[in-house]
Amino acid sequence: MATTNHLGITLVEQSQAQKEITVNQAFMRIDALLNTSAKSRSTNTPPGSPVSGDLYIVGSSPAGAWSGQAAMLAYYDQTWKFITPGTGITLWINDESLFYTYNGTVWVANEASSINAQSGTSYTVASSDLDKIIECSNAAAITVTLPNSLAKGFNCSIVQTGAGQVTLSATTGATLHNFDSFTKTAGQYALLNLYVTTNSGGASAVYIMQGRGA
Repeated sequence: MATTNHLGITLVEQSQAQKEITVNQAFMRIDALLNTSAKSRSTNTPPGSPVSGDLYIVGSSPAGAWSGQAAMLAYYDQTWKFITPGTGITLWINDESLFYTYNGTVWVANEASSINAQSGTSYTVASSDLDKIIECSNAAAITVTLPNSLAKGFNCSIVQTGAGQVTLSATTGATLHNFDSFTKTAGQYALLNLYVTTNSGGASAVYIMQGRGA
């Protein structure tokens, strides 16, 4: 059957029986894209209890019903169906709180959404800060709390853009290491990089900090 050029929507044929099936499938396909957000871009195994309309960007090593569909858009409509992303399509990724755009080969994070601007005097790093730059702009002293729950491999940067010095505080169960035993930014415009090197049991994150500290 003939399909549209970009989304692969099946067209209704002349004298076709049960046209409503083809039309409804087309509506579901369009609805999946117009939703403008996906639950995740790194899931490789189809969720066990999907809900109709769920949309994912398939991860790099897919398995099961997603096998061979890396980087494709997978949406659930009684069964898993797939859409080949077009160059330039942009989606909000729910579990990262970031926009990603498909460049024709891979999904790339939008630069503007990679900045987390914080104007208060306290902030707790979250999983959504993965690969982000946290800008701290308050004129007073700032405390950034490091939770014990972030997974191994998590990384982010912290920049002191204001006059307030930023102090990193590891919560109970978490550990912060630095070669010089620093726990703060050195001053305005200093940048610190954070990396979780291990997290045994999921509640004992070990952070390594580097950069202009004090």
